[in-house]
Amino acid sequence: MTTSYWFPWIARVSPQTFRADVIAAVTGASLAIPQGVAFATIAGLPPEYGFYCAIVAPIIAILIGSSWHMVCGPTTAISALLFGALHHDFSAGSEAYIQAVITLTFLAGVIQTALGLSRFGIITHFVSHAVMSGFITGAALLIIFSQIDHALQIELPRAESLIDYFYTFPDRLSHASLYAALISIFTITVAVICKLFSPALPHYLIALISGSVLGYIFGQNGAEILTIGPLPGMVPPLSMPTLHPELIEQIMPSAIAIALVGLLEAASIAKAISLKTDQKIDVNREFIGQGMSNFIGSFFSSYMSSGSFTRSGINVETGAKTPLAVVLMSLFLLILLPLMAPLFAHLPIAAIASVIILVGWKLIAFEEIRRYLHSSRKEIVILIATLLGTLLVSMEFGLYVGVGLSICLFLKRTMEPVVKTIAPLQSSQGTFFHNAHRFDLNTCPQIHFISIDGPLFFGSVEHIDQKLTAIMAREGTKPFWIFNGNGISDLDIHGAHYLKDIISRHLHSGGHIAFVMRSQWKLKQCREYHLMETVGEENLYPAKQMAIQQIVPQLNQSICQQCKHKIFFECPGKEPGSTISQSISVGNGHEESVLP
Repeated sequence: MTTSYWFPWIARVSPQTFRADVIAAVTGASLAIPQGVAFATIAGLPPEYGFYCAIVAPIIAILIGSSWHMVCGPTTAISALLFGALHHDFSAGSEAYIQAVITLTFLAGVIQTALGLSRFGIITHFVSHAVMSGFITGAALLIIFSQIDHALQIELPRAESLIDYFYTFPDRLSHASLYAALISIFTITVAVICKLFSPALPHYLIALISGSVLGYIFGQNGAEILTIGPLPGMVPPLSMPTLHPELIEQIMPSAIAIALVGLLEAASIAKAISLKTDQKIDVNREFIGQGMSNFIGSFFSSYMSSGSFTRSGINVETGAKTPLAVVLMSLFLLILLPLMAPLFAHLPIAAIASVIILVGWKLIAFEEIRRYLHSSRKEIVILIATLLGTLLVSMEFGLYVGVGLSICLFLKRTMEPVVKTIAPLQSSQGTFFHNAHRFDLNTCPQIHFISIDGPLFFGSVEHIDQKLTAIMAREGTKPFWIFNGNGISDLDIHGAHYLKDIISRHLHSGGHIAFVMRSQWKLKQCREYHLMETVGEENLYPAKQMAIQQIVPQLNQSICQQCKHKIFFECPGKEPGSTISQSISVGNGHEESVLP
C-alpha cells in the first residue's frame, strides 16, 4: 500500500494547520501529565507508567489507525479494569504486578490486531448514533463528576459509584476549599470568554495559565492550594512480556475482555469524533491501530491503552487539523517532561479539573438527545439505557447495554418484515403501489395482492404467517393471489418451504397464483429450494403490471362489471385514458409505477 493510503493527511499539512496542531499538542500534553499520574494510580501502577503509555500509544495508534483526531493513551475504564482483573492475584505496584500488566497488554494487542485483520469491526455497526450519544453523555458526566472533588479540593468517592457519590456529596461540600473553588470558577470563566470572543486563541491553555497565576497568588498569601507536585521525568524503558504458559492461562480471559472493551470504547470515540469532523472512519483499520499500539507499546513499558474521551475532546476543541497534533503531543511529553516537570509541579489541580469539567460539558450530546426525543421512541430508549448503564454501573457496561439493545432491535426488525396488501394509488408524481391498509385504499374483490418487504427465513416465518392470516381474515377469501416477491431481501430453505406450503394449499383449493420476481439471484434461490416447482414457471412474472395484465382477464367478469372501484387500468368497463380514482397529493415511499 502506498504512502497516500496510510498517511493521506500529509498532503494537507501547511503552516496554518501546523500552527493549529502545535497549539492543540501543547494543550493536550499539559493535561496528559496530571492524567498520566491519575490513571496509573487507578491501574495500581507507579505514576511514570501513565507517562509511558501517554507517550508511546498515541503515536502508534494515530499513524496506523483511521481517526485523525482520536488521542489514545491511559483511560479511566481500562485502568480500572486492569486493576480489577489483576489485583487479586498480584500485589499492586509490585514487580510481578507490573510484569502481568505488560503481558496482558501484549496479549490484548495481539487479540485486537487479529480482530482488525479478520474484519471484526462489523460489530461496531450495532453501535448506533443513539448508543454513541448515550455513551458520550454518560462518559462526559462521569468525567465531570470525577473532577468535582479536585475542583473543590474535597474527597469524594470515585464517580463510577454515583449512588455513594451523591449520598456523600452534601456532607463533603462543607469541607470545600473556597480558594480552589475560586480558581476553578476563574479558569472556566477565562476559557469561556476566550472561546466566545476569540475562538482562534488556545483558550484551554490560556485558562490553565490564568488559573496557575491565581493559584500562585493565593499560595503566596498563605492559602493551601493542592498542585500536581514533583513528577518523574523518565524516557520509556524497554520491557519484555512474560510468555509463561501459566501466566498466559491465568490472565487470558481478562485480556480478551479488556481487549474487547478497549476496541468498543475506541471505536465509539472515533465514530463520535467523526460526527464533529466529518471524517470517514475505517473501523477495521482502527482496530489494527489499537492492537498495534498495545502490542508495540508492551515492549516500551506502556500499559493497556484505548481512546481517551477527554484528550480527544480537547484535541478537537483546540483546533487540531491533522494527526500531526497527536504525534507532537507525545513528542512534547517525551522532550519537555524532564525539563518542565518542576514547572508543572506547581499547576493547581483545581485549574486542571475545571478545564476537564468544561470539556466534559461540551461532550454532552444535547442536540442528539433533543432530536431523538422528538423523532424516535426506540432510539431514545436505547440512548437512555446506554446512559444509565454508563452512569450507574460502568462505561463498558453501558456500551454492552447499548449494543445489546441495538442488536435486539435489529433482530426484532429482521424477524418482523412488512407483510401488506398493496393497491395502486395515484399521486402528483404518478401512479404507484402502496400499502392498502395504511392508506385505506380499495382493493380488488377477487385478488389478494400481497407483498413482503424484508427477509423470509426461519426467524420471520411465524410473524409472516400471522400477518397473512390477519389479511385473509380482514379481506376474506379470494381466488387469485398475486404474490410480490421483489421485496424479499433474503430467503432460506425454511422460508421457501413455508411459501411452498401456503401456495400449494391455495392451489389445491382451486385458487390461482401469480408470482412476481425480477431478481435473477433470488429466482436462482427459489429454484434451488424447489419453490418454482410449486408455483409453476408459467406463473412467474418479472413485474407486477405484467401479472395484472394476465390475471384480470381470468377474473369472474360479472363481478368485475358490478365492481365500482376499477382500481386497475385493465379492469373491464374502465374507459381508455381514464385515471385511477384513488389519489393522494404527494406520493412518498412509492414502490413501482403501474403505468405501462
